[in-house]
Amino acid sequence: MPDEDDDNRFRPDWDTGLAAALVGKYVIAGFIHLEPDGTTVKERSQVHGVITDALPDTGFVLALRGERSGETMTLPPSTRAFTKATPGCYRLAGTGEVVWDPDYTSLWTVTTPVLH
Repeated sequence: MPDEDDDNRFRPDWDTGLAAALVGKYVIAGFIHLEPDGTTVKERSQVHGVITDALPDTGFVLALRGERSGETMTLPPSTRAFTKATPGCYRLAGTGEVVWDPDYTSLWTVTTPVLH
């Protein structure tokens, strides 16, 4: 029977230890939405909240706070997108919300698919 380390060989963007450590951490997630050409920025957005679960097949469940409190969002299963945040005040560009001392930040690029 394969063990978890064998399974993670096929998921280079998934660090099991970091994923486990992210549960319970406060995160600001930023999104850059691109047009189908992959270069033109369509929109930028940010959310913030606490990671409540981390699963290698489905990703990170983020319980949102602030203006979107009560909602959840699932971030992709990639630990590479997370960076330890520098302590301080972060103002979200789209909403003006202020987040103090988040544990991590993450940045995600989303390309709109070409629909035929």
